[in-house]
Amino acid sequence: MRFLILLLLFVRLPILAQESGDRSYWIDKYLSVSYPLHTITVTSPYGNRKDPFTGEKKLHGGLDLRAKNEEVMAMFDGVVKSIGSDDRSGHYVVFDHGEYTISYCHLSKIYVREGDEVYAGDVVALSGNTGRSTAPHLHITVRKDGKVTNPYTVLVYIKKVREESIKKLGGGAGKAVAAAKVDCKAFLARYATIAMSHQLRYGIPSSVTLAQLAYESGWGTSRLAVMGNNMFGIKCSKEWLAAGKPYSLHSDDKPNEKFCNYATVQESFEHHSQLLMGKRYARCRAYSSLDYHNWLVNIKRCGYATNPNYVQLCEKLIKQYKLWEYDRLALSKV
Repeated sequence: MRFLILLLLFVRLPILAQESGDRSYWIDKYLSVSYPLHTITVTSPYGNRKDPFTGEKKLHGGLDLRAKNEEVMAMFDGVVKSIGSDDRSGHYVVFDHGEYTISYCHLSKIYVREGDEVYAGDVVALSGNTGRSTAPHLHITVRKDGKVTNPYTVLVYIKKVREESIKKLGGGAGKAVAAAKVDCKAFLARYATIAMSHQLRYGIPSSVTLAQLAYESGWGTSRLAVMGNNMFGIKCSKEWLAAGKPYSLHSDDKPNEKFCNYATVQESFEHHSQLLMGKRYARCRAYSSLDYHNWLVNIKRCGYATNPNYVQLCEKLIKQYKLWEYDRLALSKV
């Protein structure tokens, strides 16, 4: 009876709006940018001003934000171009973000090294008062294609991206995403034990399982994940339907496609692993459980996902959250 009620409920509730793929996109969009500080207060804007040391009017080629020994975060994904220290800028770090180069100055501590990959929201330094500075603050310099530009435009862009993402996700979801960095790490840690146990049983890298889990379920927020415990976006096979197993309708590649529903999240994990153990994904199993790249490449080649950037999206999650550490941890338990 309970199954029949659930089945009727799901069948009568077709989802015509964006589903897990779109939710994943907007969550990833939200996480693709970050303010440099938890609280933004401009103390000295970009433009002409009276130099605090000489009293002469000159261009202030950056933006100063109020900060006293506060964590400083990367605003975008990128690479640490250089770090250093001099009498003017104090301790500084320069990031390469493609067409933008962003510098943080007057730092008290720097937590990254030259060549490190960073992701939006990563803590990269601690603000300070080093160099030519009258008080603790964070100085930001932005260059677009090599030319100095107003950093405030970057802060405005970050604000717009976050507001648009929250709007697309809905007000309630937006509030949850507001603490996304902490929530994402907690989400991955919550399911890491299951992923590692499946790595030991089936050879599937834990990192791959966790990255697919996060992407396919929109970090556990998609309606398919919430209502059907389907964390991997698995569609119903003919055998699933013939056995009378539960499903719900969701719009993905086509309107109102049938997706598997599970009694528990653990069942979803098991079905996902069994799927990758099937003949269709045989080529994946030629690779080590430490080779997450080739697992993802071949999962995509075998038709698991239609998104052309699926491998890159999953690898970004693996690198950003160091999910490869779970692959090694699982093997250490053998």
